[in-house]
Amino acid sequence: MKLVLAAALVVVVGCGDSHRDELARNRNFDCRDRAASYVVVGSLVASELGVMVDCRDQGPRIVRWTSTDAGNRVEQAASLTVGDFERLWDKIEGAGWKYLKDCDGTGAAGDPMYTFDVVDWNGQASFACTHGGPLPFPYHIIVDELDLSAAQHAPKTARGARTSDDP
Repeated sequence: MKLVLAAALVVVVGCGDSHRDELARNRNFDCRDRAASYVVVGSLVASELGVMVDCRDQGPRIVRWTSTDAGNRVEQAASLTVGDFERLWDKIEGAGWKYLKDCDGTGAAGDPMYTFDVVDWNGQASFACTHGGPLPFPYHIIVDELDLSAAQHAPKTARGARTSDDP
């Protein structure tokens, strides 16, 4: 019995340290005006789909939205921990966004058009890519990492989603 209680105490103390560490990171968090987003128009998913990560207005968060041709917009937003935000930002930074320009995509009529906007305290970049298949390297990294983070932090149900028709 004492062994079980000791093991439970170790688990609780371990979780407490993790929680304290996260609180310390939150207190010392410097947003540095970082934000990254992509919007794709003409995809199979929706007439417009976008994902944005930022920390400027409401702390670290991720927002995903879709819009239909009829103008209905469904948006899901979730807070991120500082650690999750920093890990995601490292991936975006690693894609070399500061050096990206418009890509040499397929440019065929009807192909989805991706637009990207990334900003931090040192600068900003906007670039686009029209591509019918998988996006070329490293553009796909930004899309994949934003999509992955949005999926990991999505509400378990769509009840938290808002539409443009909501009051």
